[in-house]
Amino acid sequence: MHRYSSVRESETVAFIAANLAFGRREQILSHVEQILSEAGQSPCEWILSKKYNEFFPENDISFYRMYTNTDMRLFFDGLRVILESAETIGAYFKEKWEGVKKSSCQQNQKIFLHQVISEAFPAECKLLPHSKDSAAKKVNMLLRWLVRTNSPVDLGLWTWFSKKDLLMPLDTHVMQQANELGLINSKSANLKTAIELTKKVAEVFPDDPTKADFALFGLGIASQEAR
Repeated sequence: MHRYSSVRESETVAFIAANLAFGRREQILSHVEQILSEAGQSPCEWILSKKYNEFFPENDISFYRMYTNTDMRLFFDGLRVILESAETIGAYFKEKWEGVKKSSCQQNQKIFLHQVISEAFPAECKLLPHSKDSAAKKVNMLLRWLVRTNSPVDLGLWTWFSKKDLLMPLDTHVMQQANELGLINSKSANLKTAIELTKKVAEVFPDDPTKADFALFGLGIASQEAR
């Protein structure tokens, strides 16, 4: 996502990379690179022209782990609709978020941005979580990339959303270290646990709780390698 100078292209590549981000790192990168190589200089144009349909024929053959070619098509169909609807992906979700926030306040309901993003994709799209209890690790990692600033990793493009409202992405290593350090006491990577851990690390980083993601993930990797 850092290879691209356009906000629109960076956002699009971030969506692709984040939603394939599970499993072994080298396998994740390999499959993301396959898509970017096929997409060429402009992944946005590749999506808008529906060329992804050539790369992902409609069948149940696996592209990456449990995600089939048809699953990937549905994901790119969703991205295409978003790209067709607004100048940037951020502008699209800013409008959605403001509408949902107003409605949720009136109804006294708590809503999260990762839920708004997931709902923009078809319910059949397996790459995005559609359960309200999901920790939505991949989408919350995506949001960290797009919202956080002053980081060599994060893009800081979505300035309309506050870093204070980001949720911790519940990666396996993050869960492991958070439990070992006594920050949480849970084996369930669900929304309740994500909220609990975010509140705990906010005691240290009140204005930027997901800053702790770097430390917990790094400790988890180091611990795994030490074993």
